[in-house]
Amino acid sequence: MTTLESEWVKSRWIKSRWVKSEWIKLVSVRSTWWCLGTAAVLVPVFAVLTALATDAVEAAAQPKAGLAADDAFDPLRPLSGVLLAQFAFGVLGVLTITSEHSTGQIRTSLLAVPYRRRLLVAKLAVLLAVVAAVASLLTFGTFFLSQAVYPDGLGIALGDGGAWKALLGMIAYTVFIAAFGFAVGAALRGTGAAITVFMAVTFVVMSAVPAVLPNSAGDTASHYTFLGLADSLTTLQPDPQPGMPVAALLLAAYAVVALAPALLLTERRDA
Repeated sequence: MTTLESEWVKSRWIKSRWVKSEWIKLVSVRSTWWCLGTAAVLVPVFAVLTALATDAVEAAAQPKAGLAADDAFDPLRPLSGVLLAQFAFGVLGVLTITSEHSTGQIRTSLLAVPYRRRLLVAKLAVLLAVVAAVASLLTFGTFFLSQAVYPDGLGIALGDGGAWKALLGMIAYTVFIAAFGFAVGAALRGTGAAITVFMAVTFVVMSAVPAVLPNSAGDTASHYTFLGLADSLTTLQPDPQPGMPVAALLLAAYAVVALAPALLLTERRDA
């Protein structure tokens, strides 16, 4: 083995150790299980209750979403719980980074991994991998559960109306919201302040801005808020505004803009 190959293998081994270390830290913290447990309970319970509360006669009289008008019956309505659980995934993103700052454990981490940006990237990668896995299980599991609970004739299959695309959109949005929470936490470092800012931006600012604009401008702006883009990613309507690819790109842009300050500042601040 050449010196270059040896250095490459050593580098890969070191990076795998970083990732393994971040994995151990994430799963060993009780807050991780509280956040994921909250989502795991909220999503299926909301889905089952929504499906059971559906008026079979009224719903059957409406065209199904994706096949007709905007006021059509949406078979994916029970999965709105995935979006309601965004606060749990966002708070998990915040705590993934702020918990180490609040306890001072971040200094130990930086002794082991002196490359601060790489440390942040390793934390973020592990977080998003866990969130993507949990969100996938919850989303697809809840889909099949809710469609089974619906009265006969109301449920849909995974391939009907592009349902699988909407489910992937829900997973993508969940991953985004966790990344956004992580970005806020990495920038502010304090748990209380970061959770407050995360909640304020996600649930207040994103709703308030369209509300204070004139009618037409407000309607347009609402499509580009977090939830507006989530609606575009998770709908069965054939022509969402903006379209699914544009919504995905805009969420990625939001994530980059949110993460950039944390990555830039991490080298300039004390631990």
